[in-house]
Amino acid sequence: MFGKKIVTLDFDGRDIRLLITRGRKVLRWGSASVPPELMHQGLIKETKRMGAGLARFMATHKASKRRVVTSVTGHRAVLRLLSLPEISANLLENAVRRKAKQEMPLPLEETYLSWQVVGRENKHLQVYALAIPHLVIDRQLETFRAAKIKPGVMDIKPLALVRAVHKRDAIVVNLEEQSLVVIIVEDGIPVVIRSMPQGSEKLDPKAAMERLSLELTRTTQFYNESHRDHPLDPQTVVYVTGAPFDNPETREMLASMTSFPIEVPKPPMRWPKGFPVATYCANMGLALKKV
Repeated sequence: MFGKKIVTLDFDGRDIRLLITRGRKVLRWGSASVPPELMHQGLIKETKRMGAGLARFMATHKASKRRVVTSVTGHRAVLRLLSLPEISANLLENAVRRKAKQEMPLPLEETYLSWQVVGRENKHLQVYALAIPHLVIDRQLETFRAAKIKPGVMDIKPLALVRAVHKRDAIVVNLEEQSLVVIIVEDGIPVVIRSMPQGSEKLDPKAAMERLSLELTRTTQFYNESHRDHPLDPQTVVYVTGAPFDNPETREMLASMTSFPIEVPKPPMRWPKGFPVATYCANMGLALKKV
C-alpha cells in the first residue's frame, strides 16, 4: 500500500478536486470548475457530459482511473447514533433497519443504508448509521462509467473531513462557495453534522464569515442544550477547512467573531511547502481512508 499511488476525487458545489498521494505523501493536486447545468451543490445532473469532462480532467493530471477514492456530498445524507439492545449478529441487520426507519426522516426504500457498531453501553449496542438517497450515489456511479473510472471507495465529505482533522474531540467547519458544514466530534465520533447548501449568490468574505459564525453558534448551542451533563469545553478547537481558509486574513476574521480557538488541520500526511491544506482537506481524508 505504501508504494501505491492513491487517487482521490472530491465533488463539492461546482468544483472537482483531485489529489494524488503515495502512502501518506502528497504528490500532485488540481481542480476544475464544472458548468452549473452539469453539477450543482455536489449533485451531478448530466452524467454522460460530466463523465466525458471528468475523463479529460483525469488525463490532464495523468491520474489512474483504477480504484479511485471519492467523496459524496453530505447535504442529503442523514446520520444517526442508534442504540439497540445487544442481540445476536444474524439478527442485527434487520434490527438496525427497523430502528433507522423509526429515527431517520428518509424512506429507506429510496436510500442506501450503511452502519457500523461503534461501542457498547449498559447492555446496548451503539450503532452509527448513514442513509443517503439512491440518486446521489447512482448519478456519480453513472458518471464514472461514462468516464471509464473504476471507483474503489466512497465516503461522504463530512466523514472525510473528520478523518483528516484526526482529533478525538473537535469542531470541524467546512466553507465552500455552495456549502457550509459544521461538525462536532466527540470521542472520535461525529455526533452532530449540520450540512447546509448555500445559494448561488457569492458572499463577500465578511458576510460569509458572519453566516458561518452564526451557524457555528447555533450548532454548539444545540449540542450544549442536548448534553447538559458534558457541554463543549470553551477551548475546543475549531478546525477550518475549505478554500477560503487557506487565506490567513479569513481565518483571523472568523477568530474575531467566535470565542473558540481557530486552527487549520494538520492531517497525518506529508506535503510540499505552499500546499493548500484547507482546500484539499477532504481529499486528504479520503486518502487516509485507503491508507
